[in-house]
This record gives sequence, C-alpha cells and structure tokens, in this order.
Amino acid sequence: MKSWYLHVLLLTALLVNENLVQWALAVQVGGYTVAEGFRDAFEYFTLFGYLFFTAFRLVPYVVIGVILVILSKSKFNDYVLPVFAGGLIGILAMILWGSWMAQRPYYTDEHVSSTTAIAFLIIPFYAIPTGAIGAALLAIMYTPFRSMFRRKETEQAPAGDALKAAPEE
Repeated sequence: MKSWYLHVLLLTALLVNENLVQWALAVQVGGYTVAEGFRDAFEYFTLFGYLFFTAFRLVPYVVIGVILVILSKSKFNDYVLPVFAGGLIGILAMILWGSWMAQRPYYTDEHVSSTTAIAFLIIPFYAIPTGAIGAALLAIMYTPFRSMFRRKETEQAPAGDALKAAPEE
C-alpha cells in the first residue's frame, strides 16, 4: 500500500482528541481510576460534538497529507518517511499539549475558562507550524544519510536495474 501514511494520519486524527486527553488528565492529575476517568471524560460526549471538533482537528493532518502525496510523486520520494514521522510528532505535540493545558484547570485549583471549547478549534491551526517544524527537522536530519541509503539501494539492485537507477546524463 503506497499511501499507508494517509491511513495512519486519519486514524490518529480520529483517535487522539480532547476526550482522550481529558481521560489522561483525570487519571494523572485528578487521581481518578481508569474507569472513573473514562466516565468523567466521556460524560458529555456527543457524536455531533466529536464530529464538529474532528473537522477542525483534521486540518493539520490534511496539510501534512497533501505534502506527503506531493512528495511521494517527486524525485524526493525517499523523504516521505522522515517528513511523515516529524510532521506527525509535531502535530501530536501541539494537539496533546494544547488540549492538556486547556483542560488542566478541571482537575486543579486553577480558574476554569469559560472559553475552553474555543481552544479546541484554535489548537489544530497552531499544530500546522509545529508539524512543519517537526517535518523539516527530521528531513534535515535524514539528508546526510540520504546518499548512503540511496547508494546502498543501487549497489543491491541487479545489473539491469542499476542502469535504471543511475541518473541520466
């Protein structure tokens, strides 16, 4: 499957959400048991609310997905894995951190903002630059090893394939 990364991005966007973070907060910060934390996090769950926030949460995943599709069809297709991994790490870091910070007051003595829900609409847009930074960092880290990996591929290819792998002059 050539577009496996799109499936991983979609699955991550669907599963990693504010309810999952609230459950982790309830258990870690609130001292709830796993079952109590689940009940607390999903007490006001509705399918409409989930789909509404998912539409916003999908934005950074779609952006990195489009970049990956374009990259996979270019001569730099070997960068797909580092860009995917770095982008996913960057996106998840912002979404998890932002959701954690927005909901942390529920389980501490801090003041709970009346506009916490708006944060779930804004956080995905902040995840776009963090995803881009993560993707760029891993791509830069991969670059020195790129020629070594590409050389190894051409050495392992059969003699007929070596002519195809060699750049045209």
